[in-house]
Amino acid sequence: MPFGMRNAPATFQRLVNLVVSDLPGCKAYLDDLVIYSASWTEHVKQVRPVDSKVEAVITFPAPKTRRELRRFLGMVGYYRSFCKNFSAVVSPLTDMLSTKTVFKWTEKCQRSFENVKALLVSTPVISAPDFTRPFKLAVDVSDCGAGAVLVQEDAHGIDHPVCYFSRMLNQHQRLYSTIEKEALVLALQHFDVHVGSSLRPVVVQTDHNPLVFLNRICNQNQRLMRWSLFLQAYDLDIRHIRGRDNAVADALSRTYECDNE
Repeated sequence: MPFGMRNAPATFQRLVNLVVSDLPGCKAYLDDLVIYSASWTEHVKQVRPVDSKVEAVITFPAPKTRRELRRFLGMVGYYRSFCKNFSAVVSPLTDMLSTKTVFKWTEKCQRSFENVKALLVSTPVISAPDFTRPFKLAVDVSDCGAGAVLVQEDAHGIDHPVCYFSRMLNQHQRLYSTIEKEALVLALQHFDVHVGSSLRPVVVQTDHNPLVFLNRICNQNQRLMRWSLFLQAYDLDIRHIRGRDNAVADALSRTYECDNE
């Protein structure tokens, strides 16, 4: 349909209205869609994988080429924020995307392929964020990966995960010192939509004591200075905890070591 004609907007609006007419809680204004619910609690409960998308994932055949693998990863990546350890589980498949490796579908790839599909149909245990309550952000980094979990206490003082984060470090990042591996910076960038809207200071928990002083560091290291300036944009309360009390973030970061071994 040629735009610029007088009736083009009205014609386009009728088409969009027809497309979304059977979707509850959805209104359209031209190409802008509004999703709404009667309450925030009801709205959050409706956030879940689309059944047809999940079915498509479960029946997706094992990729036979690098192009097919890229297509599969693009499809499942849409739901990565709902899945604990997604990056770790999928890492054998992402390694196959490199043109420097021979595309050979191994038993390890098949296990990763099946595990990724299983993650997408399991019930998520994440909780809806409550911006009137303080967030806790546990971070950890290993030789090969960075991991973090954003949690909130409920009315009974029990921590519930809001979202997970994990990422494999590249070859250059693995050579950095522990404090330079930027786990906190990566986590804050990933969770910015949550922590950036928080009405309370964000409690950061880490078992790496020097990280406590990162947001007020005076150092000639340009990388650390950049991250120190970045952290000042957030209201953070960075606390040191024992390694055994940082189990979730530790597991998220060290899964990559298990994969490499």
